[in-house]
Amino acid sequence: MRREKIKNLILMVLAITLVFGINIKALKAEGDFDKFIKPVTNPVYFDEPFNRTYVQILTAYQHLPSHVNTTIGPVPLDGHLQLTALRINYAVNERFSIVAAKDGYIDFKPDIRIPNVLEDASGWGDIAAGLKYAFILDPKNEFVLSGKVLFEFSQGTRKVFQGNGDGNASPSLSFLKGYKNFQLCGIVGGIIPFDNGEESTMLYDSWHVSYDLMGRVYGNDAKNKIFPLVELNHFRVLDSGHRNELVASVAKFEGGDVINLGAQHSNDHPDFVTLGVGFRYRSNYSFLPIDFGFAYEFPLSQKENGLMSNRLTWDLMYRF
Repeated sequence: MRREKIKNLILMVLAITLVFGINIKALKAEGDFDKFIKPVTNPVYFDEPFNRTYVQILTAYQHLPSHVNTTIGPVPLDGHLQLTALRINYAVNERFSIVAAKDGYIDFKPDIRIPNVLEDASGWGDIAAGLKYAFILDPKNEFVLSGKVLFEFSQGTRKVFQGNGDGNASPSLSFLKGYKNFQLCGIVGGIIPFDNGEESTMLYDSWHVSYDLMGRVYGNDAKNKIFPLVELNHFRVLDSGHRNELVASVAKFEGGDVINLGAQHSNDHPDFVTLGVGFRYRSNYSFLPIDFGFAYEFPLSQKENGLMSNRLTWDLMYRF
């Protein structure tokens, strides 16, 4: 009953915003942020702070560690986890967007199988949607500061570690600063469960640096652009969950951006840090306004205190 009330409240807020948001009058800014790109890693939470309309298909293929740290000692794991998702961002105007940030299908394939605990499984991820607003929009100085809030529903498949709890809210602040052909952006946010017994409360921050290679020679008029990029992601457990399910009761870590285990002992190893290196390709042809992104990501913290040995993320985005 509580879960249904929370879902209905979130849906009502989003519906009212969708109906009335179209009529919001934003200050018309001079300039164009379209030359900047979207980050690749931490695809659920790390978003560009400016507003534009796009549809994005992404895949994150994550190798699992050979073993993970638990209260009963190191437990063998290995295998992989794969998320395939569709993200949609609808820009009502230059300052305001409606965001569908998390959905899709998850394949969980551990090499070590424990009946009814760790098994080959596939299922739907939890859905997250929300709102983004640019508080500061300064094209002249190539600077944006935005606030965003995501609401996550808990309707996903439990066998792939989704669907626990009553959902959560994720408020965040993000910024972008351009300097010549460089782009720096970052985000700081929290994951606040509606049931903190079933999910852990977390803080996250992500950072992105990229360089417009073609812009140096051809400027913004280049039809094909390549942006080498480096990204850093950090998740910290502020308050561990208290789930009685077996994995959550023994794990001494949390699951990162896609999975929230609600692990009882995640405070033992609260920090998980990763580094991603890759690129984004952009087509500026009017008949093919697409971006393609790719990144290889690996932990800087101890990989046994998480579910990532390494991750390959790639996406294809159509810009409207």
